[in-house]
Amino acid sequence: MPMLNQHPKPDNYAYLLSGLLFLFLLVPTLRSFPDLAENAHLMRLGLQIGYSTLMLLGVWSLHRETRLFYIGMALAVLNVLFTVINVYYPSRIIELSSTLVAFVFAIISVIISIRHVLGGTTIDRNLLFGAMCVYLLMGLIWAILYGLIFQFLPGSFNGIADIHGNATLDNLLYYSFVTLAGLGYGDITPVVPLARTLAYLEVITGQLYIAIMLAGLVSLFLSGRGVR
Repeated sequence: MPMLNQHPKPDNYAYLLSGLLFLFLLVPTLRSFPDLAENAHLMRLGLQIGYSTLMLLGVWSLHRETRLFYIGMALAVLNVLFTVINVYYPSRIIELSSTLVAFVFAIISVIISIRHVLGGTTIDRNLLFGAMCVYLLMGLIWAILYGLIFQFLPGSFNGIADIHGNATLDNLLYYSFVTLAGLGYGDITPVVPLARTLAYLEVITGQLYIAIMLAGLVSLFLSGRGVR
């Protein structure tokens, strides 16, 4: 969750990018080990740890921005609290609450990141990291939305549920980024109108973001500042 001023400290987006990559790789890595993959409780705990790590790494970039630091830290602490509670008292409500906290964090982060990236005046490493974070955050946001839809409308997607009938984070992320990139493999398909609407909105958002971002980067480059 980057700072809100116009000149964020160098490489602050590297923390957020690290947290996102950790979250995306954690669950598939756990699933690579059969004994771990069959432990539903451990997988849920791993997911919550991934969310907590994402938020703590993202919040670290805010330690010089007091107001936003406290907001981000409050969300991170709340998510850690839900994780600890879920260890002793496993509950779908706790998991849902943790997911909603991560969703709010992602929304705030993507808004701040877009403001910095689109308002940047120099193509440096931090701006490129920020552009990557925006794209990854959009995929995460839609993945969470798809997961929420599936929880309330279990038949909203074909091919997204595992053998236990659950829509796992890795499946949700896979479908979200395939949709965001406009690939449309067809192995997972939305069925209900709400899911279909979110799917085509994600495609539109992804294509527009890439077009606007490329145009902005080219404009900055042609302005004579170049890449540092």
